[in-house]
Amino acid sequence: MFSQQYPWWTQYKVNQTLYNPAFCGTKRLVDFRINYRNQWTGYDGSPKTYALALNARLWKGRVGVGGFIFKDDIGPFKKINSSITGAYHLKFPDSELSFGVQGNYMVQRFNGNDITLRNQQDKAINQFIEDKQSTFDGSFGLLYFNDRFHLGVGANNIAGSSFEYYKNDSLKKGIYTNAAHYNISAGFNWADDIDYTFENSIFASYVPGVPFAFDYTLRFHMKQQLIAGLSFRLNDAIALQLGYTIQEKFQISYSYDIVTSPLRKYQSGSHELTLIFSSNLGTDKRRRGLDKRFTKQRYQYLIQ
Repeated sequence: MFSQQYPWWTQYKVNQTLYNPAFCGTKRLVDFRINYRNQWTGYDGSPKTYALALNARLWKGRVGVGGFIFKDDIGPFKKINSSITGAYHLKFPDSELSFGVQGNYMVQRFNGNDITLRNQQDKAINQFIEDKQSTFDGSFGLLYFNDRFHLGVGANNIAGSSFEYYKNDSLKKGIYTNAAHYNISAGFNWADDIDYTFENSIFASYVPGVPFAFDYTLRFHMKQQLIAGLSFRLNDAIALQLGYTIQEKFQISYSYDIVTSPLRKYQSGSHELTLIFSSNLGTDKRRRGLDKRFTKQRYQYLIQ
């Protein structure tokens, strides 16, 4: 079988460190994010993903350090991926170029009891034993950005490591191989008045053996507080987004996917919730008081 192995987020714009380690430390001094996704609600064994990410911007913005942990439950598989991430930011007057690397430690459980067999004598699955395996892998990425645009490329599972199940059973031994995931993201912000800003972004992912994935999102920011958005995912879903920002540090956002693929007959959509705390620890300027991180900077709020 071939399938996507990294989780897909509708609110990918606020989850970029999971895909591209070059995003580490590109926000504020301290950046903390919690994400939850319940995909294909009502479909038995559907994916549920939980993620927590913490990043810091150090050494006058030249270095980003952090990490994340996410748990992905899909049918008989339960996977925990934890990472340590580092990035170096090459600073230019009106932009930054970030290089990021990431080390991943993955633990995956397989429970054959969660599978319904057509042939109860199938020798490929042991329904009486839960097996747990672990492995290491890595990611890298590049990012060129300022407060008005970004362009990034990244790769996950670059080592192609594997989980080997039922090692001591010659009949049921199975190998689950992590495939490399390649992605590209880009975006730009536009506004005549920064109180009414349009944020455009795209995210595309290629995984050998599975269909090409492409997502476009348009989010409208009003008064640097209210967020309303619409996403289009190629051959898969249309998503609605709604969010609110408090004091330019706290943000909560929700999205709902309306599935357009043939799977729409068997589920009732996907739900996603994101919570963010992002702060310069007392040095934040309110409203249009910019920190002048870039010489032609226009947005403070959207750096978050």
